[in-house]
Amino acid sequence: MHARKSLALATATVALGTGLAMSAPAAQAETAHTPAPTAQAAAGGTDASAAKAGWHLIWGPKKHKPTKYWATPDFVPRSGTLGVNARCWNGGDGTKYKIDVVRTRDKKVVKKGGWGYCSGNWMTVKTSAASGTAYYMRIYLKGKPHTVEAKAYYYR
Repeated sequence: MHARKSLALATATVALGTGLAMSAPAAQAETAHTPAPTAQAAAGGTDASAAKAGWHLIWGPKKHKPTKYWATPDFVPRSGTLGVNARCWNGGDGTKYKIDVVRTRDKKVVKKGGWGYCSGNWMTVKTSAASGTAYYMRIYLKGKPHTVEAKAYYYR
């Protein structure tokens, strides 16, 4: 009697396991078809609308040796929304920094960031910039000179 129950249980387990194994690839294929937009773009997927949606790196990340001021090289966003990030490290000396986004052609500051402490955390400044126009960042440090890292993105 015990052998019959064991055999029935083993048969049911195999049947259930086979059914799950056969349905798993279909479920995996369905979820693989709809990943996050940035993962789709990074993987070079074929879904054009998903590949366009999200933040795209256009410049950086680049580091500058210890300084109190850095005007980054120009970068050109491919959409109307521009985001920049910068950070610095101070070792606890209280140094602060800020980011300004500047239009290259006329040196107009289009977006000012607030002051933050050099703690290694990224500061973000976003603006609605005109596509196809060159911009750069001015990064100011108040206190001692420190290494600065920066990068720029556009949203599409």
